[in-house]
Amino acid sequence: MKLLELFSEAELAAQIEAKMVRAVPHPSGLLTLYSYTKVAQYTPELWNHVTDKCRGLIVANDGTLVARPFEKFWNLDDARHPETLTANLPATPPVLTRKLDGSLGIAYQLNGRWHVATRGAFVSEQAQWASHWLAAHSPSFWPPGYTPLFEIVFPENQIVVRYDFAGLVLLALVHIETGEEAEYSDLQLHAERNSMQVVERFDRPLAACLDEDVPNEEGYVAAWPRPGTTPLRVKIKYATYSRLHKLLTQTTALTVWEMLRDGLDITEVTKDVPAEFRAWIDAIEQRLRGEYRAIEDAARVAFASYTGETMITDAAQKKEFALWVLAHHAPLSGILFAMVAGKRYDAMIWKQIRPQGDEQTFKVEEG
Repeated sequence: MKLLELFSEAELAAQIEAKMVRAVPHPSGLLTLYSYTKVAQYTPELWNHVTDKCRGLIVANDGTLVARPFEKFWNLDDARHPETLTANLPATPPVLTRKLDGSLGIAYQLNGRWHVATRGAFVSEQAQWASHWLAAHSPSFWPPGYTPLFEIVFPENQIVVRYDFAGLVLLALVHIETGEEAEYSDLQLHAERNSMQVVERFDRPLAACLDEDVPNEEGYVAAWPRPGTTPLRVKIKYATYSRLHKLLTQTTALTVWEMLRDGLDITEVTKDVPAEFRAWIDAIEQRLRGEYRAIEDAARVAFASYTGETMITDAAQKKEFALWVLAHHAPLSGILFAMVAGKRYDAMIWKQIRPQGDEQTFKVEEG
């Protein structure tokens, strides 16, 4: 099957031009991976069928489709995507499986050997770990014409959920031409043949899942198979997981700075978080408070060293103080002028120590 049987060349080019999709070359030069971008992640209202399918599509240089991952799927009852609304879901019970908290692994063959890519890269840390694990643990007996998809789980790749194992968990076998997926019984068979776990399946009403909030778990994936094409899928995430995931993957030094500047209680926001995240937050808080104190202390020492009149009552005294500040303590001028006027200066100090260029989050999610 050719890539351009999924969408036209013009449609793909338009998505690349709009920076919604990017093309990632394989180090060998023999393959290309197409994936949606961060721009797309922040503008879900602009998605179309091209963006949906570009979740790690792997293509040979002649345009042949080598590996086909899941299409993008959304949370249950996402108003931006009508197909996810409860009222619009099929009346039949879904295939309900565990939503695992790792990275999507997309298996592909190159020169007769199996490798694993992630949604956006051939050689990410997760992809390299998964490829090594697959080579060391699995004989790689996979049905022809299908793409094996895995959850990549290992300690360094943990986001929120803490697992007691490391390895690949078989999630699906996707037919490359149609997008249709193998039955769960086939997954069990091929997981056993390839010495790996298979994703856990559940038999319970969808409505019952909505009331759950299980500690140290992400939630469920509900899928409705559709003959000859891709299943309809939705994610059901636990409330506690969603809160922690947002904190761990969206919190930056700037976030902490904003909370301190606004006088918010950080401990209320980060309660029940992993210890390492709490330590990370504490380190940023201590650094920022230390920088604040250093500036404030310097201003107080400078103010105390002024030998003139600090109870200013006329323009001459004000001018004398201003000339002294600009001559000896210009970097602290705004704070010193506020001190002598009896005004608040905390906003000035917070502005001075605002983190610049530090947008690194505690966790960077791949896949």
